[in-house]
Amino acid sequence: MNEIFNAINQIPHRLIGSQEINSVALPQYVEFEFSGSINDFEDALHSSLEKNSILDYVVTRDSLKENTFTLLKTGDLGQLGIYFCDFCEAFFNSEEGKYIHERAHYFY
Repeated sequence: MNEIFNAINQIPHRLIGSQEINSVALPQYVEFEFSGSINDFEDALHSSLEKNSILDYVVTRDSLKENTFTLLKTGDLGQLGIYFCDFCEAFFNSEEGKYIHERAHYFY
């Protein structure tokens, strides 16, 4: 998990707060202010993770909390019933839905 925080810290930001939760089931979180748009931050986060060779996590916007991203480890997603497109990171609630969607990438 430290390598992820190191990658995030390479993005220019102002730290607002953070908390480490002492449970295997609950991740750490960091809250900070970014001077650009939410899309700029998403791009910077993807770039920083790639530069640091952190390829086993998926960045997704939190659907419950505005201006929030969640980093999910790809190996754990199937156990949660979440499946991500290997091409565009769209998410699905079934493997079948994921594979049907991915076939469309070959046609377009």
